[in-house]
Amino acid sequence: MSLVAEKPTAIFDLTQIFPGFVCYGRHYTWPEGKTGIVTSVTETQMTVQYHPGIGNVTNHFIIPISEVAAQDWEIRWSADLSEVYEYRAAEPEQEETGESGAADL
Repeated sequence: MSLVAEKPTAIFDLTQIFPGFVCYGRHYTWPEGKTGIVTSVTETQMTVQYHPGIGNVTNHFIIPISEVAAQDWEIRWSADLSEVYEYRAAEPEQEETGESGAADL
């Protein structure tokens, strides 16, 4: 029996996205997403800076890889907007309903 167990971990592919890329991100809890510029990306998190629409201000959001792996994020990114790549969370499964549609009493 082994004392050490190896298991795969999710990481951002640093050959696919770089600082300066345009990025749209929407967490499943947000009513709408935000578009900005990737300012930092590591194997475990991505930081996106965006303009919130009020004056001369910028803000940012952080996308942790653990939440991306849990499919909590919808993400689109591009180097020059000629090709846009997309990562989308899986859609929740719909429950099947009965044929009649009438409620049982």
